[in-house]
Amino acid sequence: MAIDLFYTGGKGCGHDSPEPTIEAIDLKPWLAMITKIAKDLFDNKLKPTDLHKGLIDNTYKELETAAKAGFGAKFTTDGTGIKIQNHLFRFSVAKTYQQLEQMHSFLVDEEGKLVSYSKFEKKVMEVHETFNRTYLQSEHQTVKRSSQAAKQWAEFEADKDLFPNLEYIIVGDDRVREEHEKLGGIILPIEDVFWDENYPPNGYRCRCGARPTDKNTNGRRPKVDIHPAFKGNVGKTGVVFNEKGHPYFTMDKAAKKAYQDYLDGKDK
Repeated sequence: MAIDLFYTGGKGCGHDSPEPTIEAIDLKPWLAMITKIAKDLFDNKLKPTDLHKGLIDNTYKELETAAKAGFGAKFTTDGTGIKIQNHLFRFSVAKTYQQLEQMHSFLVDEEGKLVSYSKFEKKVMEVHETFNRTYLQSEHQTVKRSSQAAKQWAEFEADKDLFPNLEYIIVGDDRVREEHEKLGGIILPIEDVFWDENYPPNGYRCRCGARPTDKNTNGRRPKVDIHPAFKGNVGKTGVVFNEKGHPYFTMDKAAKKAYQDYLDGKDK
């Protein structure tokens, strides 16, 4: 499945740092809600396109916490901070649909026969663990790091008369992804379109950064294979995960309508 491949290190998506433990994500308060979701899906009282406000809100809360930690005190009033909030809400709605769709797919076995509730509930709990622990940990860290990068971008812009160029920085150890290593040491003007798609972070657990410099530009523009979900500049757009590239936003017509209807009537 595209989502599984994306999160487990598909082409351009691999991790370049050890798996973190993010204690902030406590799934105990989610348990009753997930159990109710399992029952409602099994009894046909809930469809993936119905979405689920509680699941959306729980997801958004975790990601907003990460963004606040990265961006700082002005997160709720700064224009870019507000854009990040809106993006994370859209992301949470899209993720909720994908999670419900995957849960729903386990209602029948390979022969098309309805499975027992106990079997179905077990599968639902496995999906819950995957989406709300494994994936959410990666998302939490990326949102925090991206929000830090967004705040830094505003500082770079403010100081560009003194430091007109940016240098792409890599950690330089043996865990740096090959594609990111190619970017290390690039120096280009802050106004250069290069930063529109290659401003770090450029992947899950990416440790790359940028720093202002008065060094001369070197004009380097290597060809790199960055996953489309990370092509962008969060400091300019307020978008952490490119919505044209992240698999959560791949939906059929009915799902897209449900997604848009929820956004149009959203009540945070």
